[in-house]
Order: sequence, then C-alpha cells, then structure tokens
Amino acid sequence: MKARDLWALAIALTLPACSGDGSGETGGGAGQCAAGGTGTLALDIESAVPADVRVSDAAGVVEGGTAAESRTLALPAGEYRVSAHRVRSAGEIVGPAYQGAIEGEHTVCVRDGETTTVAVRYTREPGSEKLWVTNTNGEGQILAFDAEQLAAGGEQTPSVVLDAGLTSPTALRVDGAGRLWIGDRAGKLAVYDAARLGASSGDAPDAGLGGPGLCETSSPCGPGAMAFDAEGALWVATLSRIVRIRLDALGALEGALEPEPEISLTSPDASRPVSLAFDAEGNLWVGDGATNGVVKFEAERLRASIVDEPADVVLLGQSGPPVVANLRGPQGLAFDADGNLWVGYFSGNQLVRYTPEERAASGTLTPEVLFDIDVLALVTDLAVDESGNLWMPGSAGSVYRIDAEELTSEEPALVALTSDAIGSAVKLTLNTVAGPTYIAP
Repeated sequence: MKARDLWALAIALTLPACSGDGSGETGGGAGQCAAGGTGTLALDIESAVPADVRVSDAAGVVEGGTAAESRTLALPAGEYRVSAHRVRSAGEIVGPAYQGAIEGEHTVCVRDGETTTVAVRYTREPGSEKLWVTNTNGEGQILAFDAEQLAAGGEQTPSVVLDAGLTSPTALRVDGAGRLWIGDRAGKLAVYDAARLGASSGDAPDAGLGGPGLCETSSPCGPGAMAFDAEGALWVATLSRIVRIRLDALGALEGALEPEPEISLTSPDASRPVSLAFDAEGNLWVGDGATNGVVKFEAERLRASIVDEPADVVLLGQSGPPVVANLRGPQGLAFDADGNLWVGYFSGNQLVRYTPEERAASGTLTPEVLFDIDVLALVTDLAVDESGNLWMPGSAGSVYRIDAEELTSEEPALVALTSDAIGSAVKLTLNTVAGPTYIAP
C-alpha cells in the first residue's frame, strides 16, 4: 500500500464504522458472524509510544480509549470494530504525533473458541514537531521550523516550504488528523494531508474549499480566522459571521469542495470576527474588530445557529495609568495550560493576559498583565507551546518567543528566530491541537 493510502486509512478510522464484507476472519454481515460463546481478539500493536487503540461493538467502545499495548482480549463472539487514533508525545516545545493504521479490515469477527488477530502499526507524522508560519513575501508560501530550531533560535533555514498557490494567506491551523489548513483572503481554504508535511512542495494542496459558505460577498472576504472544536469540526470567521463545518460530512478531503455550513453565528458583539479560540470547557472566544471586544459564546449555545444574538461575556480592555486608553484590534487569541487567555491587540502592539477570574464576567478592565511589545514582533497571532512559552509572528524576517518564566515579568525578553526566507510573518500555528487526541506520557 502506498504511503498516502496508509495516511488516508488512518484518518478514515476516526469516521463512523462501516460494516464488514462477511469474508474470512475480517468481518461478516448479519447472520454471517455468529453470536454465542466466547472468542479471543489479539491486538498486535507496534508503536514507538503508547497507542490509542479501541475495540467497539454496536453499542460502543468495549475496550480501549486509553494508552494501549499489545494484548489479548476475551470477548463474547460477534462482530467488532478496531480503530487506531492519533496520539502525540509530549515535547519541550512541541512533541511528535503518530498515526495508526490497521493492517487489513478494521471490522472483524470474533468466533467462539477461536483467536482473531489484528495488527496495528503506528508511524510518526512527517509534519510533527513544527511551527508553521505564513510568509507575506508576495509568494504566499507557508514555512515550517522544527522543534530543535525553535529551541535554538537565531538564524535558521525552514525545514519545509509549501507553495499553496495562495496570494495572501490569512489563517493557519492544524487539525486533529495532522492536516494543515490555510485560509486565503479570497475566500478559500487549502488543505494538506499530514503525509505531505515532511518535505517542501510546490504541488497543489490535497483539497481546496470555497463557495458561499466561506465567502459572504465578493473577494476579499476571508477566512480571517479558524479554530477546531473538541469534536474536530472546523469553525471559520468570515467578514461578519462565523460558521461551523463538519469535516466528516465532506467525505474524502480531495479536490475542489464547497461545504455547506452546519451552524452559522452572527452577533452584534462579533460583527467583524478577526480571531477565534476554544477554551477547555468548549466555549468559543472571538476577537471582534468592530467593537474591539473579546467575547465568549457558551458551549451549550454552539449546538445550533445563533442569529444576531449577544455574546455571554464581553471583555473590553484598557491600559493603565499614566495613559488610560482602550485596547484595540484583538487579532491574536491563545489559551495556556492554566486557562489564561492571551490576547494580542494589534493597534497598540500590546499583549494581555486575562485570568479565568478576569474573564468570568463582562466588563471593562485593565488586566493585571499587560505588555507593550517591540514593534518588530507582531501580535497578529499567538501560540502557546508545551512548556508554556508564547510565540508570535514578526516583521523583518523573524518569529518571536517569550519564555514562560518571562510572562510575569514587567518587561519580558523576546527570543528571536530569524530567517532570510521570511519576508514578514503574520499567522502561525504549532501542530498541537486541543480535543480528543490522546497525549502519550
């Protein structure tokens, strides 16, 4: 099987199960996989890290969902589905991710008194341990720097350069299957499979998404921001609304697609959404370019469309004395492991931390932590790595890091990674995602 087919199979395993074909040891339609008695299911798992392998019957998961090693299960005779889920291993900045693939059919028949063996093989994602950066040098390239380069800082050469054929990238995120998503101001999304992110390429992306679901009016119309929820659905901010797109409803992510949004969100508190982020409870936070507010929509409200309704929390920031001024342009949003919300206000190039207590209710406030950032760094996007360091793009061929211990100092030091390949970085993302992905110890 080709490498790309293996990756497609690994991703497909996260989708609802298909019934088996009834042949041999691997499956059986109704009446062909007899119930009654007890059989044995042997899971032969090969992985460099603890894997996430699950066994399900028609009622749901009967084994797994946590770290798993090769093992033998005694099960009531019948039909089962074996699935292998993406795992990540912790790293100092960003750890590697691994995809699992089932050798053969993933729907198997366990027969009374017999042993059925399923082999599961995990392989490292080529795009692992990277920071991805947009490059507004007129060529629309996307650059990647490896974890070792990020730790070292200084002058670096990108490990991967992707030419997606986009003129002006506006948003950048990695999903729970390791795919790289790139938004363009012309109302399009480009998608690269995880298997293609290990080497430079000028070939076309695997899929391109467009149409009225992503572009409300004539170009330019975004997408201006993206975020993935815990179910793996994609949320996209366009000119004046936010839409939710279920990826499993799109089928194979190949070729040109025009998705129909499942949910649409409009609000007077988020009439020009410019940044998106989900907190640990599944609430959606939006930075609004019209009101300059940072607003929250409760998770339970996100199950259906919201039409011109207010947000649940509206935060308006102010700088403290001696010059009190409203904070404007909340273009960067990111949560850290302690639940703090970091906001980059572009107009004054200010970086702000809202603690869980500060962001609990609506109001105008001066946050306890507020930094004026050097003009060479840009707060147009933010990312928090696995050590709690904060990353931001930069002009003049750089990206910048503030180390975790510096985030409580009065004047935090900026650590620069520079590259001649960067014209000006505006958006960035680590291949670390919240949600169902299991993190191996």
